[in-house]
Amino acid sequence: MPRTYDRNFKSMIINLVVNEKQSTLGTAKQFDIPIKTLEKWITAYNKDHNVFNEDYLSKEQQIIELKKKNSKLEKENEILKKTITLLAKKE
Repeated sequence: MPRTYDRNFKSMIINLVVNEKQSTLGTAKQFDIPIKTLEKWITAYNKDHNVFNEDYLSKEQQIIELKKKNSKLEKENEILKKTITLLAKKE
């Protein structure tokens, strides 16, 4: 079963390798992380330095969240329109 690592841990490891210039292989061995996993983290970090921040959302995740919000707002808008129509008929 694959292990999972939280973003804080990944961020700490990336800081050691990228900013403090520690050996990638040595860091992987020290923290018992597969070297390929660490290399993937470094690649992700090089593409976007915010990737391991707690509140980070990828572009895809942002789009999904915005679509959900848009759908909710459209439903609320329809309810308001129907309510206004019903209130106007009562008067």
